[in-house]
Amino acid sequence: MTRYALRLIAITAVLALTSSAGAVVGMVEMLNLSGARQAAMGETPVLSEADPFNLEYNPAAIVGLPKGRIGFTYHSAIQGRDNSSLAIIFPVKGVDCGVHVRLSSLGDIEARGETPTTEPDYLFSAHDFAARAFAAIRLHPRLQAGLSLGWMMEKIDIYRANAPTFGAGLLYDWKYGLMLHASAANIGPAFTFITEDQSQPSIYRAGVGYHRDQLSATADYVNIKSGEGHLHLGGEYLVHKYLFLRGGYQTGYDSRNFSAGAGFIYDQLRIDYAFVPYKSDMGSSHRFTLVFLLK
Repeated sequence: MTRYALRLIAITAVLALTSSAGAVVGMVEMLNLSGARQAAMGETPVLSEADPFNLEYNPAAIVGLPKGRIGFTYHSAIQGRDNSSLAIIFPVKGVDCGVHVRLSSLGDIEARGETPTTEPDYLFSAHDFAARAFAAIRLHPRLQAGLSLGWMMEKIDIYRANAPTFGAGLLYDWKYGLMLHASAANIGPAFTFITEDQSQPSIYRAGVGYHRDQLSATADYVNIKSGEGHLHLGGEYLVHKYLFLRGGYQTGYDSRNFSAGAGFIYDQLRIDYAFVPYKSDMGSSHRFTLVFLLK
């Protein structure tokens, strides 16, 4: 089983390393994942704990739920785009399940014709929406697997496109506090937006995590369908039983690299905050997440 698990993770890692550009990538806002905890950690999953917002990163990382959890996050990104997500994870007879719904909106976009004018012809909006269901199980005492099935929609002005989407993930709890994981998200058929064929914003991820006592750290290689490869690094440290401090770094992006944040836990509630500064005077993003432990 150990060799089989490592082979599966290795195959996904090879896909991450070799995925190349195909058709034009649509619904690009879905490449910016939700969850303040993960965003503060350089957009890496929390492999040491079942977190609701692990669903977008690796569904296998929700296995082992004693109780359900529900999370909500909202942030106003650069250029006035609003993003909100709802994530719920819960156990059902040996299977850990999850639901993730996400909406990204941008309003008051100015429309003009070919002739320049001081005033726009009219204002329109743009929306990206995704809804997914997840299921994860433990295949072996050390091996976890997860699958997702969902639907994505993009609407700009009066034009609309949608497509079914799939995903999968593996997590192997090795030894010495090390965990290996691999995942693929937003996999599915191409779609046509107006007259242009576009591919889904697929993300392939392979990495290693470490957890010991109060420290957790993750290093991921992330490949986006457009052919871009990135190294994501993140970690968190439990300073006090109520307080986490977090930091992250990402390579290969034109607009961002460092991130930081904190988390506060009290009773059944966790509040997470992430600060992501952007380059080239694009401003900063402040993200907040609430996570409730269901009794």
